[in-house]
Amino acid sequence: MVTALVTRPREDSEGVARELAARGVDVVIEPLLDIVPVAAHVDIDGVQGILATSANGVRALARVLADRTMPVWAVGDASARVARELGYTTVESAGGDVDTLAALVMDRCKPEAGAFLHAAGTVTAGDLAGRLEAAGFTVRRVVLYEARTATVLSASLTDALSRQGVQVALFFSPRTAATFATLVRAAGLTHATGRIIALALSPAVAAALAALPWADIRVAAAPTQTALLALLDHSRMTMTESDQPKSDAPEVPVEVPAEAPAEVQADSGPAEDKSTPWGAIVAALGVVALVAGGLATWPEWKYLVSESHPVAMPMQAQAPDELEVLRTDLAATREQLRRVEERLAQPASGPVLTPLENRLTQNEAAIRALQAQPQVPARLVDEVDALGKQVAELKKTSADAAAVLRLADRVEKVEAGFRDMQARRSSASAMMLAVGQLREALSKAMPYDAELRAVRALGGQDADVTPALDVLKPRAISGIPTAPVLSVRFAALAPAIVRATVLPAEQSWWRQTMDRFASLVVVRREDGNAAGTQPAAIVARAEAALNQGDLGGAVGEVETLTGGPADQAANWLADAKARLAADKAVSELTAHVVASIGAGQ
Repeated sequence: MVTALVTRPREDSEGVARELAARGVDVVIEPLLDIVPVAAHVDIDGVQGILATSANGVRALARVLADRTMPVWAVGDASARVARELGYTTVESAGGDVDTLAALVMDRCKPEAGAFLHAAGTVTAGDLAGRLEAAGFTVRRVVLYEARTATVLSASLTDALSRQGVQVALFFSPRTAATFATLVRAAGLTHATGRIIALALSPAVAAALAALPWADIRVAAAPTQTALLALLDHSRMTMTESDQPKSDAPEVPVEVPAEAPAEVQADSGPAEDKSTPWGAIVAALGVVALVAGGLATWPEWKYLVSESHPVAMPMQAQAPDELEVLRTDLAATREQLRRVEERLAQPASGPVLTPLENRLTQNEAAIRALQAQPQVPARLVDEVDALGKQVAELKKTSADAAAVLRLADRVEKVEAGFRDMQARRSSASAMMLAVGQLREALSKAMPYDAELRAVRALGGQDADVTPALDVLKPRAISGIPTAPVLSVRFAALAPAIVRATVLPAEQSWWRQTMDRFASLVVVRREDGNAAGTQPAAIVARAEAALNQGDLGGAVGEVETLTGGPADQAANWLADAKARLAADKAVSELTAHVVASIGAGQ
């Protein structure tokens, strides 16, 4: 029987599990997202319908809104089915993604009929609001739930993957696919996916899965649950015997298979009589040659060692504080200045100047309060001091209207300076927050496309921001493995890199036999100070650099590999270079934003 892995949130996975059970498929449920409700006020005044881009959004809305008569426009059949189950009387399904949903709404509805309420989570895919607003519609997005990402695989799934107890895995979103890839690498189970067929809801989901060595990655014909289950049915019919579950009986590592796979038999010529002793003689000679070769190359092999590396937990980015006190005081100052201007419009006489003096006294106190505020630019402090002196002079002269006019002009300049400072600080604060969120997503090896687009929108045409964003763009959908994960991967890959130096270049049964015997040899490296240009020495130095947290040093060593060892390390090297480039780009972005804030003081 085929066993399928489902990674959706718990409530969604249970519905899929029932569909699979009806097909005779065993199910392993591993929710990689935990749906947590978020308190929110829902205003349906002037709303003509509800936009549902996920079943979780429908459930969250139903918990806080009792009205079930409002039409629901759902992105797909699964969301529409949940809406009907919860009692909504009018439900339409777009049967696709946010683009098909936007097209359906634009075709069936009119902007003047009212706004749309979008029941959403903290993270959404696509730009539904942008599509509809460009057509004249109004969209009110209400965040009703948060999808929290799992941080470790469960013990039951780890056991199932270790014993090859899963043959098919279903993935419904790029986020869960990227999370699964990250957690599998962190658990050291990358090799376990080599016998699993991954079924992806869309090409974006498939791209997030590409980091793992699957038996195959297949994409549904349409981004719907129905299409994905149809793909599962087709995959079950086309499975070969090698895709079916294997017996739990232990393997004998040194046993030579009685029959080669069909692909090998087709290239090996006519079959020989099984009673001939030549097969046994060749196998015996192979064992002797392997043992002799291992003894001869012992100085190269003794540096290999398998080590585990802890995965560091990222720190949460801190958002900058808002200057609420400064805004309040500035608003009060504006009101005082408005009143001063009104008084100046009246004739300069004694009865008028008396209340004017009172107002100026209050204005002077407000200015002194502003001087006491933190982070006030030095040039503005000087302006305020000069303004205070003019106020004092005005009190002495009482009737000097020209002095009053000069005071009003100076106050206007000070106010303009405060407005400019406030605008720069607000923009820099938003940019700092966006860069912090981007850094956090990178530190968790998660997709960061939304965070990257936010930074690009705030950065505008800034020539110092664009190059860093261009570096980060290629991996935004799939994410980039962290340095600890790369260290774990390299430890698992090191034996294969060294074995590649002694294996024949061509793919043949002899290479497979040699590789199988070589994988049984377990050696331990004595230290990381290996010298020379042999792959074993290079691998030893790379591992020593990784142990010291020097990913760049390890990359520099691995880049010197050639031939078969270089081919073995190619995928790891590409991910490691991407991580180094991403870390550098984010550091440059952070430094640029901090410098911008400093320049605005």
